[in-house]
Amino acid sequence: MALNSVERRLAYLCGEWVRFRENKTARLLIWQVPENAFRLMEAFVEAQKSESDYTSGDLFILFKTPYEHSLQYSRALKEALRAQYDASREGLMAEGLPVDWNFDPAASPGTTAAFVAALRSFGSKYHRSIGHLVSVLMPIAISDETAFADWVLRALALDLPERMRILLIESLEHPRFQRLLDADHPRIVLSRPQVDGLTVAQETFAQESIQGPAGVFRNQLIGLMALTEKGTADQVKAKAKDALAYVRRQQWLDQEVVVRMLVAGALLKENRHDEAAQVYCGARQVAQRVAEQNHPAGNKLVLQTWFGEAGAHLAKGDAETAGHCYDQAAVLAQRDRNVILGIEAFRMGAYCRARTGDIDGALERGRCAYALGEQLKPEVRGMTTLPLTGIDLLRALDPERVGHMERVKAELQVRSSLARKALEERAQTVGETTTAEAESAIEQAYLTAIDDIKAESEARLDRLVAGADETFRSLFARSRELLGNDWPLFSELGLMAPAAEQQVKAA
Repeated sequence: MALNSVERRLAYLCGEWVRFRENKTARLLIWQVPENAFRLMEAFVEAQKSESDYTSGDLFILFKTPYEHSLQYSRALKEALRAQYDASREGLMAEGLPVDWNFDPAASPGTTAAFVAALRSFGSKYHRSIGHLVSVLMPIAISDETAFADWVLRALALDLPERMRILLIESLEHPRFQRLLDADHPRIVLSRPQVDGLTVAQETFAQESIQGPAGVFRNQLIGLMALTEKGTADQVKAKAKDALAYVRRQQWLDQEVVVRMLVAGALLKENRHDEAAQVYCGARQVAQRVAEQNHPAGNKLVLQTWFGEAGAHLAKGDAETAGHCYDQAAVLAQRDRNVILGIEAFRMGAYCRARTGDIDGALERGRCAYALGEQLKPEVRGMTTLPLTGIDLLRALDPERVGHMERVKAELQVRSSLARKALEERAQTVGETTTAEAESAIEQAYLTAIDDIKAESEARLDRLVAGADETFRSLFARSRELLGNDWPLFSELGLMAPAAEQQVKAA
């Protein structure tokens, strides 16, 4: 049976993996791919659990454990290894394999060597039934990319056996593991397999035998989406003509809006702001006809055209016109009971008013955003753009004071990074055979340092706020009431530390 598009890519990746595996010296493979291919890479790892035309016979174990510092990471990896083993016990029993691997994560240190030792133990237990044992490291978050790379290099320094390998998935767009590549390590191999998520989706849709107009248009649309990412705006416009002619014959007004917005997005990518704004405006005229037909997505389509046009005007530098568009979006979002987009429309409307010097107008829209935020549960508010709303409004009132607040955030981040570096250095000083007591002392010193840094930073922030005028202080208090005391210093979407200043201070 012929393989489908996804299966062909999995078979291709399997061949790439086998080629790496044949390198007896290499231990770490870094696969660098577009981020839209990450799910495909995970599918490859998952596919190795069963026999097929695209399995290698090796055992891949996926670890998405976040990296905070080396002690935490090593412990968490050991715990994850044990948890995955326990979850697979029934499967092992079904295959007639023993399920008596004796491993207690808490009985060994929180070190790189302890985790590698656990892998060795597991591999030794099941060496007759698996090929290579592969640790796939895909941390969902990394606090310090340099420290993480050093952790990996320490693992490589432990003389891993030939049948033990490590796989890292690296982003082409936002690389994180450059330190590993710069190390020029003989056991590290970089590969850029030719996989792309959009191309796979396009081929998959083309292969599916959906009959009739829907199938034809779907293939047109996925081709247009792929071209929007990789082609020029003029190429997108040319291809869109066929799609537009087709949906008009079918009288699919909602899909006409989608096609027009794809074209506008392609124009915006090339900074063709006026053209993009015109296309968004045309799309809105069609979307309004969709809404008049009581289509369930009608208002949402109109709303998206307002956001798109506003973005085009703002990118051009026309904050006043953009602000009017965001005002229209805010009205429509409330009518559509879309709290999240209503908050964003009011936030951006406030931002545009501040850019034009209309501080009262900015504050009015900020208050509207906060009123919508009150409808959300407290734990959800920080996931919206409300934290940014507060900073934007404070900046409109007193930009110099907010600049001082941002410097507090920058110094907080630098000092926190230095505290983590001190922890890593102490952890390496005690060596790979550290005791639980020594680990605890190191971590406690780190936590105490972090608490002190946070307290000092919060005190500096309080002094800055106390020296402001009544309007600034009231708005700050209102923001804290809505967003909690972690805002703005300790929330991800609070203050943004000036990157350049961070680098200078860190140096």
